[in-house]
Amino acid sequence: MEIEKLIADLDELLDRQDYPSARALLEDALNRYKALSDDAGALSVYNELMGFERQYGTPAAATAAAENALGLLYKLEIKNAAGAMIVLNAATVFSAAGKTDRALELYARAQVLFDRYYPAGDRAFAGLYNNMAGAYAAKGDDKKAEYYYERAAGLLRRYRDVCDLAVTYCNLAGLYRRQGKDESARAAILTAAAVLDVPPEKQDAYYRYTCRKCAAACRELGFEGMIKEQ
Repeated sequence: MEIEKLIADLDELLDRQDYPSARALLEDALNRYKALSDDAGALSVYNELMGFERQYGTPAAATAAAENALGLLYKLEIKNAAGAMIVLNAATVFSAAGKTDRALELYARAQVLFDRYYPAGDRAFAGLYNNMAGAYAAKGDDKKAEYYYERAAGLLRRYRDVCDLAVTYCNLAGLYRRQGKDESARAAILTAAAVLDVPPEKQDAYYRYTCRKCAAACRELGFEGMIKEQ
């Protein structure tokens, strides 16, 4: 099965919220590639499977898929931007599973690979920095968390990424609130609200989802009403 078709079929099943069929699709494809001793194909499936299990499955299943993906990545000696992204995806899985030390180890490896295989200032770095910041925040290293959130925000401003920039500032607000820096938290929320102040013609489904997400963050932080759901 071609990977492009697999991903298209997977997206269709996820859109229908047919998660059992989505898992079966991935597992069937994985078994086919294993039977053919096609490590590259299996790696592509593991990359999709770890993301699927992170969102819809269990932490144990997600981290198992991530470890299998990493094992094949190193076995195949893949040295390119796609390989760097797989390491980032795996790090995110471990972070979501609460395995912060393993996640930070992989984020550090991903950062080296991103510096090597992506152009300086590429949009992809924003995702890396945001995820690293979240892991450092979970570890309790607020200084590094703030540093990487700010780096992500700088890139997202450059690319005029309204939605991810607003979420980044909401994450910063949460970090400041936890530190007792209420004025800094409020300022970050105000910045997120300003970022989301765009004309109606630029408001799509993802924008509305982001507004709901940021509004929920505001409520949790005690700033209810500063960002409105659309």
